Formats: sequence, C-alpha cells, structure tokens
Amino acid sequence: MEADTDAALYAVADVTVFEPSSTESHFVGNYTLNGFSSFNQLNADFAVALWDARRQTLVCARDLLGVKPLYYVHRPGSFCAFATEIKALLAIGEVVVKPNQHKFREYLTWPKAYVPYSSETFYETIYSVLPGHYLQVSSRDSQVTAYWKPDLSRINGLIDADDYAALFREEFTEAVNARMLGKSQVGAHLSGGLDSSSVSCVAQHLLMAQGRPSVHTFNIDTGLASTDESVYVQEVIRQWNPVHHTVQPEPDVLASILEINRLFDRPEHFIIPSSFHLSVSIKARQIGCDCILTGHDGDSVITTGFDYLDQLIDRGDWDELQRACQQTVSQPNRNLTYVSDKWLSLSDRAKYEKYILYIVGAEVVSRFKGEPLTRFLHTLSSQKQRFNLSTTAILTYCIKRISDKIAHRVLIDSAFSPAFRQLSTPLLQPTTQGLNACLSPESPVPVSQIINTTNVICNEQLDHIGAYYGHQYSFPFFDKRVVEVGLATPAWVSFDEGRGRGLIRHGLQTVLPPAIVDRLTKANFVEYGNLSAQQLYQATHEQFALPGHEIWEVIDRPVFNEIVAIVFNSRIPIQQKTRYNWLLSRIIYLSLWLSTLSKGS
Repeated sequence: MEADTDAALYAVADVTVFEPSSTESHFVGNYTLNGFSSFNQLNADFAVALWDARRQTLVCARDLLGVKPLYYVHRPGSFCAFATEIKALLAIGEVVVKPNQHKFREYLTWPKAYVPYSSETFYETIYSVLPGHYLQVSSRDSQVTAYWKPDLSRINGLIDADDYAALFREEFTEAVNARMLGKSQVGAHLSGGLDSSSVSCVAQHLLMAQGRPSVHTFNIDTGLASTDESVYVQEVIRQWNPVHHTVQPEPDVLASILEINRLFDRPEHFIIPSSFHLSVSIKARQIGCDCILTGHDGDSVITTGFDYLDQLIDRGDWDELQRACQQTVSQPNRNLTYVSDKWLSLSDRAKYEKYILYIVGAEVVSRFKGEPLTRFLHTLSSQKQRFNLSTTAILTYCIKRISDKIAHRVLIDSAFSPAFRQLSTPLLQPTTQGLNACLSPESPVPVSQIINTTNVICNEQLDHIGAYYGHQYSFPFFDKRVVEVGLATPAWVSFDEGRGRGLIRHGLQTVLPPAIVDRLTKANFVEYGNLSAQQLYQATHEQFALPGHEIWEVIDRPVFNEIVAIVFNSRIPIQQKTRYNWLLSRIIYLSLWLSTLSKGS
C-alpha cells in the first residue's frame, strides 16, 4: 500500500512499470500532481485503486490493454469491494452469486465484427474496470471515464518507411527489455510466426548482450501437419540458439477446461482450448521461469497494412490500386486460398484477375446495391476496362458470388432457445467502444482492432494462468509506446509493396532469420480446433444431455444437434467449420461452468 497522509490519499496496485523514470510507488504522487491524466502518463501494466479521503471517492484504473484485471462490486449506500480476481469478491457474503444471462448472449453469438470489451462479467452485480479507463465510486453512484489519449507527437515528423521501421525497432526492443528486467529465467512463446519470432529473437539478442542466461522458448506441437511450423522454429533456433522446448497440448481437454473455469472464474474463451497455454505454463514452472513473453495478437498492433487497398478505393486511385494488387499476388509463396481454393495452380494472370475482383468486386456490389441493373453493369464494364479484366473472369466472379450466397444463407450464428431470445434487451453497459473517439482522424488503425473483448479476455486469462503457475505473462506488442507507433504508421508503410507487416520486416531484419522476414504464410488451426471440439463433445455430452441441465434454458436442443452434426460431418470442408467449432466449444464451456457454479453454490 502507498499513502500520502497529508493529502489523505491511499493506493494499492498490481503494477509492472516499463519506464526507468517511473516506479511502482508513484501512483499517489502522480495522482496528487496530475489527477486522472496521471494514468495516461504511465507506461505500465497496472490495476490500481486509490482512496481519496478528501472527496470520499474510490478511484480504480487499468492499463490501456487490460493486461492486469480489476473487478468490483458496488452497492450504493452499502459497500464497494474490488479485487484482481473475481473469486475474492465471490467470497464476500453480501455478494449474490448469480449468473449474468445477458453476458451469455454476447458469449454465444458468432461475431461478425470486433466486439467491444464490456464492464459486464458472467456474474450479476460484479463488474470489470474497462481498459484505458478510470472508475470513480462514491457512496451514491459510480462513473466511468476514458483516460487514454495516445501521444503521437514523436511519430508526426517521420517521412519514409525506414524512419517508421527504425522507431518501431527502438520502441519494441525497449519493450522487450523492460519486461525482462529483474527476471532470473525468461521464457517466450515461439510458434515460428512473425510475432512470436520477433519477441523470442529480440529477447535472446538482448540477453546475450547482457551476459544473462538464454531465453527458454516454447513451441506447441499438435501432431497435425496443418499446424506444423517447425521449419520456421528451427530457423530461429539455428540463428540464436535459445534453450528450446517442444511441448504437446495437455491431453485431457476436459480437465483443462475445468482448470480454466477454476482459475478464471468464468467459462473458457477460445476455440482452441487453453490446454495450449496450460502445457507451456506447466513446463515453464518445472524449469523455473518467472516470466513468459508472448507475441499474442501482435498483428492487431503492427498490422498487415492491407487496408491500404481500401484507402486507394476510397480515393479512386485506380492506377495505384492496380499496382498494389499486382504486388500482392506476385509475392513468392503467396497462397491466397480465401480468394480461390485452387490458388497455387492458377496462372499469374488468373491470380491477378481473381484478386482484384475480390478486392474491387465487393466494393462495386456494396456501392451499387439497389441501383438499376443498367448502372451496375455499366460500372462493372468500366472496372473491366480499367483493370484489364477478361469477360470470363468477371462472369466467374459473379457466378461464385451467387453460389456462395446460396450456400451460406443458412449459416448458424447462435443456438438460443425461443425462451432465451425473448429475454429483455440487456441494459447498456460501459464498453471500450468510446476509446475510438480519443484518436485523431489521421490515425489509420482503429482502436477496436486492438482493444476488444477477445484480446482483453485473453490477457486476463493468461494473467490468471501465469499467477497460478508462478510466472508473469508479458506482452511486448501491447506496450503503450509500441501501440502508439502502430496507430500512427500509415497503411502504405505496413503494406510494404504487398508483403504486409512492413514495420517488422524492415525494423527487425537484422535480428530475425531471413526465412522469418520473408514468411507470408500462417499456420491453420481449424483442423485442430475441429478435433478439440469433437473430443470435448465426446467427453461431456452425457454430463449435460439430461433435460434438466441449465444449458437448455439458454440453448435450443435441435439447433445444438445441427451444430454437432456439422462439426462431426467429414464431408464438409474443414475450412467451413470454424464458426461451428466455435459455437459447439462455447456451448460446452458454458454448460461446464454452469455445472460447477451450481455445485459451488
């Protein structure tokens, strides 16, 4: 606890500071001098609660990415309690343990866009402090306000791509270094992708320069060819020689889910269960790691830059769009199966036509939907001439759009029962959606891409797992200054002439192995997610198949059975099962959580 008795201020905090000039004990002093803006000045992962006795107000705040969790209960006129784990609040006798059904609606609906992080939790009356916000609580009421205002001033003077890459290299290297200070044994996820490789290579480069023990890297081997990235992992090992460990996901998926429920105080969150993370954490505990660095979702911060194509369409810069599309498809080893499942067998000309129609065609359709057919055909004809497209390519594209629409018109987005659908509309709760207003219009990357429920909950979940297994999970890509660089980098810099991730490829080209710098592919975990969903269903269906299980108050059994049939149907292409793996897994996660909640009550 930190206190300033003269000012009658007291603070408790869970904080890791990443700037040498700041310390963990500065919350009271900074708040006294600068008020709520002091939270924005700190580059740290933190959850803090300050009691301002003069105003009889409790102030709670979290870091901008919500790496450190902070939950609270407020009963006006009675009491307020806060904690970094929900289970601490559940232990208070005055807190009624009741599932929040409104949260089920968000949790079990297939998302078509980024879902803002909400203050609601899976428990009624228990709330979460929003990332990048502060909460003021008095005896009568509470108020939530955003404090985060990105400082983009140091980026404004940059001119060319090398300037941006150099600044990213400087900020990212410092972010990794700051997270290793004071740690005796550093671990890092290493999948072989750009993000995890960047973290692992920079960490090992710094540790060697400082004469410290090598980083322990962890790669998860599922045993499936579709997820195998060992070629790229070996490139990192060959260049930097970390202490490497290959681990397998925990074999008992059900046991892993129950463990997450216990640690996390809510249902599991991912298609691929956190047996992934548990396997690494168990191994890291055996080794004695006190820190695990992860590149989790670095591509939300340091983006691909392919929104540059949308910007060209909006500007009507057709010549540059044509050149950019040609650059994209001409990259060696580019495999755009989402454009065509036969991509690798297409000629260069066919690749160009399919890709530019993929980019431009949807825009033409959306802009001229509802317009007379003659105008639509005229526009399509103009695009045909402008981009030198063949009639065959356009006809093929149109036929594919029609067939896709027919095939996908009955996609299942949720499996709620009729009774659950009739529940009253959820009350509006504070969310991170408002943070978008904090950015200037010139900032190319939307905050919703970075701060959303999936990202924040992953951060919270890893924090809980790490705390239990004795190490701290840390996210260099979510460093405040790194995030600001990503927000202010123009899309054309990130686009990198069709390669994408320009900041990493140029900024870290002297640290990353050439094979990683040039990598254009990503592992595909849909097959593993499908197998995990099947295994989980087989292990649990008898437990919640009885008519009286709580899950059937939420889920419609015939729709659920339809989802199960799709997940287990070997004739359906694996790539079409993602949402069904997601729905089945989450329904099971929720049913297990409800069961354990009932037993606990």
